[in-house]
Amino acid sequence: PEDTALDVYGFGGVVEQLESEVATLLGKDAAVFFITGTMAQQATLRIHADRRARTGIVFHPACHLDVREERAYERLHGLVGITCGPAFEPLTSEQLATVADPVAALVVELPQRDLGGTLPTWEELVAQVEWAEDRGAAAHLDGARLWEAMPFYEESAGATIDDVASLFDTVYVSFYKGLGGIAGCCVAGDAETIGELRLWRVRHGGRAYGL
Repeated sequence: PEDTALDVYGFGGVVEQLESEVATLLGKDAAVFFITGTMAQQATLRIHADRRARTGIVFHPACHLDVREERAYERLHGLVGITCGPAFEPLTSEQLATVADPVAALVVELPQRDLGGTLPTWEELVAQVEWAEDRGAAAHLDGARLWEAMPFYEESAGATIDDVASLFDTVYVSFYKGLGGIAGCCVAGDAETIGELRLWRVRHGGRAYGL
């Protein structure tokens, strides 16, 4: 509409309204809008790594970060990808138990797109996050298609979207994948992390005028 309040470099207007709505929906302190998920997740993992003075990030071999983003996490941020489990089977907590490297963050994709949209059970999901916590690592959710995963957790475990999000330190969600909405995404988490992400958005060239 013509009377829509626009943002200025990502501050104010509909961008802040969207961020507030996403943070509330996911039960997090705050959220920040990014124009791409590639930018958003790299920045998020960099923050988790810097805080722990570690470089290792653990993910499934079919992780989007590894197979579709030219390993930008490595080339731009010096992070080390640690793949876990067979390429054509879902990640499990038993497989995670075999990881011996120091870990900054665990990345869990819900659902796993390249495995036909498979999902771990609620109990298995909790176990994977607990593994990260026990290792002093952050748990990050690649929830680009989290919207499509929710009917499974609602029916099988009575879990709401904020129940799922509460397991993780940071949650990334897309607006065009599954939803068919606008290009771009949000990352939700604690206020300090989201504040740092706003700095990394600038550093990545994502502070466009009129987001």
